[in-house]
Amino acid sequence: MHLIEAKNLKKIYENEEVKTIALKKADFTVEKGEFIAIMGPSGSGKSTLMHIISFLTNPSGGEYIFKGNNTENMDEEERAEARNKEIGFVFQSFNLLPRTSVFDNVRLPLIYSDRPTNKHNELVNDAIKSVGLEHRKNYLSNQLSGGEKQRVAIARALVNDPDILFADEPTGNLDSKSGTQIMKILEDLNDEGKTVIMVTHERDTAEHAKRIIYLRDGEITKDIKVSNRKSSANGRELAK
Repeated sequence: MHLIEAKNLKKIYENEEVKTIALKKADFTVEKGEFIAIMGPSGSGKSTLMHIISFLTNPSGGEYIFKGNNTENMDEEERAEARNKEIGFVFQSFNLLPRTSVFDNVRLPLIYSDRPTNKHNELVNDAIKSVGLEHRKNYLSNQLSGGEKQRVAIARALVNDPDILFADEPTGNLDSKSGTQIMKILEDLNDEGKTVIMVTHERDTAEHAKRIIYLRDGEITKDIKVSNRKSSANGRELAK
């Protein structure tokens, strides 16, 4: 059974009488443990595709099958539960609460989960440790560098131990050193068995993945394995 199966997915946005086709047709599968980059220029449909397969929006046509279940049959409550339990999100803009500690930012998803309350502190500390920020856990997020903020965002995405980590332009707001550190974390998570699906318009970033799906004008133009995969092995130490 595929983790994700997309069959002829389409997305049309309607504004009054204007229709915009964001995704024409998308057919692909994702297996557990893959590291996939969805790549394309602005307006190619890559973010729309990610929003559909991460339950942030519904397709206008086609089928989206998640873990063998046709998502057309899921109500909004089931979709929200899937977003909270099955999926972790990392965004280009970090989306952290600014005057809130690292610890409390990472704890946020647990508030809406069914994890036992007496396990929350342990889960948060483990997630923060996994991105090398134990020494920053009591800092406010607006006291952190951009790279540290993105590491907090990754820890928050991991705290519920989701099956899939979605990363939307995760290095887009970072300098090259911080970007390399973020890609190192994503590589390590994938090596540990986490499925990673990343949207990027940067070829250098995409080539850290094991597979690249190229989009242009709402259509998949190529779906290839990465033969000469880039690695963040050099400079692997996270800044303290």
